[in-house]
Amino acid sequence: MLKWFLSIYRIGVISLLMQGQSLLIAGEADNALPVSATRLSGNTGHCEEDALREKIVPESDWSPNSADSARSFEGWLRWWQYLFLKKPIVMLWRYGGLRLWIYPGNEICRALFVREVYNPNLVVVLQSLLSSGSVFIDAGAHIGDLALLASRIVGKNGHVFAIEPSVRDFRRLVDNVNLNGLGNVISTHRLAVSDQNGKANLLVASEERSSLNTLGVGISSKGVENIGIETVDSITLDDFAERKKITHIDVLLLNIEGSEMRALKGAEKIIERFLPIIVLGVNNSALENNGTTCSALRELITKMGYEMYKIAYEPTFALKKISLGDTIVGICVCMPNGVNPPSLPQPEKSIARRIFEVIIGWFSNKKS
Repeated sequence: MLKWFLSIYRIGVISLLMQGQSLLIAGEADNALPVSATRLSGNTGHCEEDALREKIVPESDWSPNSADSARSFEGWLRWWQYLFLKKPIVMLWRYGGLRLWIYPGNEICRALFVREVYNPNLVVVLQSLLSSGSVFIDAGAHIGDLALLASRIVGKNGHVFAIEPSVRDFRRLVDNVNLNGLGNVISTHRLAVSDQNGKANLLVASEERSSLNTLGVGISSKGVENIGIETVDSITLDDFAERKKITHIDVLLLNIEGSEMRALKGAEKIIERFLPIIVLGVNNSALENNGTTCSALRELITKMGYEMYKIAYEPTFALKKISLGDTIVGICVCMPNGVNPPSLPQPEKSIARRIFEVIIGWFSNKKS
């Protein structure tokens, strides 16, 4: 049985190589860091201003629990290949001609390796909000997958400010930016955004759930190990924008595990001045670990002159205004009052769904 399984696995790897989707295998690296950021000469790369070569489409049934699930034969092969991954590798990404470091035993990397995108619906929203020349602040940039994709949209006339406080993930972010020669479009900053400048304690999550690092008193998901505490520099986005001489901001993404409230309080000046579209990753447990609630977050957003929208899947995939009694969870898009949200592309229908609709339509026509 084991021999049969290994044979199938080898066939899968060979098939991937033959399809031109091969992976550049990297050498062993200390602490799973492929190339130390301190040894890279850095931000001298050139960004080709081209749209993503292959548009990412929304998925109506996406959830964090299914983010790394395979949906094709090729996906299953890649899932098994990742299972046996022992060291970091570079993945050739079909989106925008990019490359990305993939690390073993990591939830986000597994999803990227198997399906080439972690949260397709968030990416679709960002694709709809950003355009050539846009300025995008990505706070909680993690390893930089969203920053890389955004760089292909904003192009050489735009800019991406990628902010990440964790030592582990910041080094990976820098390595991914340098790997693609995008230092002229993406600037990287090892900082935590908050309501005051100074120092902050960052709880560092284990490798598998490395995206759950937090400034709160605990990690939001139960059972996730806290492997240490890092003392990091914190800054308000108002001061960050002043220091970097930022003259406009189009989109501000805050996906920072419950610190969104503090970050917004520290960004009141730039929000009033630039009226950026604000995208939030809302997790009630993470907010409570940071001493606040969803209702308090919503009250602040309303006070700032914004309306909150959530991703709705029925009757169409769209940004729907959040009513007073609605639960706020997941990705929320905050639009300045009077500004309508963009229209979004629709999910692709599966073959089974299309067949079902044809049959229903045929019966309906027959009855009429």
